[in-house]
Amino acid sequence: MKLTEAKVELLAPAGKWGALEAVIEAGADAVYLAGKQFNMRMHRSDFNFTNEQLARAVEYAHQRGVKIYVTVNNLLGDNETEKLCKYLIYLQEINVDAIIIQDLGVIYLVKELELDIPMHASTMMNVHSTEMAVELKRLGVSRIITSRDITLSQVKEIGEKSGVEMEYFVHGDMCVSQSGQCYSSGILFGKSANRGECMKPCRWKYSIVESKSGQAIGNLPEGYFLALKDMCLYQHIPELIQAGIRSFKIEGRMRHEKFLRPIVELYRKAINEYLDSPFTYQSRIEDFENMYKDRVREFTTSMAFSHATSSTFDYTGIREPLFLSRGSKEENLTTEDLNYNPFEISNGNQNSEKFLAVKVSTMNAVRKSLAAGADYVYLSGEVSPTRGEGWTNKLLGETSEIVHDAGKKIVWGTPRICTSREISEVEWLFEKAVKVDIDGVLVHNMGSLQLAKRFGLNIIADFSFNVLNTNSIKILEELGASRITTSLESSFNDLYLLAGNSTIPVECIVHGSLPGMLLEHCLPAMLVTKSNAKGICRLPCRYINYALKDEKGEIRPIEVDQYCRNHIMFATDLCVLPYLNSFLMTGVEVFRIEAQYYEDDLVETVVNMYRKRMDLLMGNPNVFYPLPESEWHSLVEKSPRGFSLCAYSQDITHSRSTLEVMKTATQAS
Repeated sequence: MKLTEAKVELLAPAGKWGALEAVIEAGADAVYLAGKQFNMRMHRSDFNFTNEQLARAVEYAHQRGVKIYVTVNNLLGDNETEKLCKYLIYLQEINVDAIIIQDLGVIYLVKELELDIPMHASTMMNVHSTEMAVELKRLGVSRIITSRDITLSQVKEIGEKSGVEMEYFVHGDMCVSQSGQCYSSGILFGKSANRGECMKPCRWKYSIVESKSGQAIGNLPEGYFLALKDMCLYQHIPELIQAGIRSFKIEGRMRHEKFLRPIVELYRKAINEYLDSPFTYQSRIEDFENMYKDRVREFTTSMAFSHATSSTFDYTGIREPLFLSRGSKEENLTTEDLNYNPFEISNGNQNSEKFLAVKVSTMNAVRKSLAAGADYVYLSGEVSPTRGEGWTNKLLGETSEIVHDAGKKIVWGTPRICTSREISEVEWLFEKAVKVDIDGVLVHNMGSLQLAKRFGLNIIADFSFNVLNTNSIKILEELGASRITTSLESSFNDLYLLAGNSTIPVECIVHGSLPGMLLEHCLPAMLVTKSNAKGICRLPCRYINYALKDEKGEIRPIEVDQYCRNHIMFATDLCVLPYLNSFLMTGVEVFRIEAQYYEDDLVETVVNMYRKRMDLLMGNPNVFYPLPESEWHSLVEKSPRGFSLCAYSQDITHSRSTLEVMKTATQAS
């Protein structure tokens, strides 16, 4: 790009009025802040702005030539739609310059209310491909705050090819999980990382163990293995500008003005000096030392220039400012739970036909699923090299033939993250899909959804879209989805309402091993061989099944996929078998078993038990038939982990206070 034409915005945070004044005085071109609701910083009631303060903030900023962006960037339930509509109208009335959004339902409401308020896609939307950016642009999004797990070169490519403004985090606190793909806090505590209430399980102390035995591996010490250092790109102003980044974003809406002012001043000074004299620019050591002296955590450039390494993390935990929780026991279902149904509903919905789906990762598991009574077989789009899995061109064709010969339906899965590499591989997959006439594809993001639509394939939107409201469903239907899967953080009540009001069929997950976090990097590689997935790795994941063990003794398996991404699973598996009658009384059409990490014989056992239970209950779902203890014990004995209800027994849209959760967690320890 021509530096003479470079337009760079310095975007600063404000959680209180004093911080707003300070960052504007320090040189911010724009300020992002939030009201008292619908935002990603909800732990403390003394932060964020009342409606009256928001109006004053806009007036104060505009008088000084500064823009105001309001975060409306958490996931939303249908019960919040009426309040949200009024809030969006108010934000337009007070003339905010843009809203920052995560939930697709907000896009729908902005259109429905005929508002012309600009929309910026939050980093929580996890935009990591040109295809995703193009789709969001078509929906009316004018700026994208990209995924924090892609490099500046990838950001540049997305911006140039899509024609959408790019915003990038340059300083502050970082999440270790792929944005919008962390469900640990929501499922463990009912306080969602996607709703600004994260209890930060990524900041816990862990040990690395063998997943089945729980035994320590070698002499690896305990450590804060998921604790990312703070982002600092102060010394890389030239690279940021030349990557075409339109807005440099500083994190810190929960920080006070004395902390924020000097950071904003230093970035303002560096940007101005570079644009004034790019040929001889060099960062000032005294300025960086001042910034370094006042740091919270140690600094990192994270993944701006390369894949994460061990130096990206602080395993010591010494500089961690606040621990909201320290380990957590997951609520295990017991025999005593079989006689009590926590999901009783009086008005059941039996209008739709019900189907049983199972996701698998081996040909043998396909056969066993069909024999056990599955209606749909899903081929997992992420496979484990440790287990020697994989779908070759030949196997894809053979599997489809086997399933169709059995009179059942087959769906091909795709990866949750689709950068340019994965997109090209998904395109190869879809070319094969058209030739063998498969019944659908399971997509996780707008990039693969758009590609599937181009190929004319039947599209099922998976849980990664984080659907919690019917307006999100309407957007996905507009984009081409024929069925949606509810969020992993959906409560049973959310599920009931969504399925009853959805304009397209709804699917939910009822059993299996679920991911709590999705990491771009590989923990075994970092900790065992001191390498990373983009370097020369000796592949320790191929020899041992690794897991994280927290301070409460809970063991969470690490599943490594073909892209070397780590899926941190929960210590317990989801199981709603004892309460399946209540789920059958909802409007849900497809009930899915996530069995891609199960041994083939266990796949057959689980599918068979759900098939028999569904057939028994479909005749009279209004009657609660307790699951026989013998069947329950048989399932428990054959399963590698205990069982829980995961998010179905939670309600993240009506969560408890942070102090209450912290108190409960402390007492449990």
